[in-house]
Amino acid sequence: MSQNSHQKPFLRLDHVNFSYYSNLGEVKVLNDINFSIEKGSFAALVGPSGCGKSTILSLIADLLKPVSGYITFYSEDFSAPRVGYMLQHDHLLEWRTVFQNITLGLEIQKKKTNENLQLVDNLLEKYHLSHVRNQKPSALSGGMRQRIALIRTLAIRPDLLLLDEPFSALDYQTRLNVSKDVHDIIKSERKTAILVTHDISEAISMADVIFVLTKSPCTIKDVVPIAFEANGIRREDMRKSSLFQEYFDQIWREMQDENTKNEP
Repeated sequence: MSQNSHQKPFLRLDHVNFSYYSNLGEVKVLNDINFSIEKGSFAALVGPSGCGKSTILSLIADLLKPVSGYITFYSEDFSAPRVGYMLQHDHLLEWRTVFQNITLGLEIQKKKTNENLQLVDNLLEKYHLSHVRNQKPSALSGGMRQRIALIRTLAIRPDLLLLDEPFSALDYQTRLNVSKDVHDIIKSERKTAILVTHDISEAISMADVIFVLTKSPCTIKDVVPIAFEANGIRREDMRKSSLFQEYFDQIWREMQDENTKNEP
């Protein structure tokens, strides 16, 4: 959420509604979604399973169209934003090397220029992945594959990164390490990002702001700004802090309230 009221947000959703149609008629998924995100910020969406979190990402990426409402991006030159999408599965092609996988998006977009290939080299070097550039994905761990998937997404120079449960297929320890690495890379590259996750701790450890969603048809139930640094807590110490537990308890209670609604 904007701390400078005069600054236009990078992304804004205004009164967004979405439904799909089945044999039983209209099924409403999103009900009057309103939020905004500043350029360079990291937001997370949490809520009950099936509430519509991934649908919101699909609408932002223009893969779906809202039934009503508006999704707007602010750009000083009025250009359309480049959106990068990182999914639960890395979808690396096993017959291509790491470098060939990373440059696949550039090939598809016909942007495999010397400048963009140099960017890929720089990203591999910067994040200590150069040693695997000629390996096949089958030789890599799950965590390494997700780091490569992120570099592939960054190679197309996105203005906005959408991360849809990107760590859920990883074991717990790998998930902790990779989520920290991905957060650090995104912040280092000064990208705007939105994470969808079921993991409250993951959202707290990665995001600058968390939007808590209700069950379907979902709306925004609460907005939780995350402010460890402002409270003098270093990022590496945050999971051990009482503030982390306070955030967790607040979001847990709200999600439990949603899970028990309408129960007999």
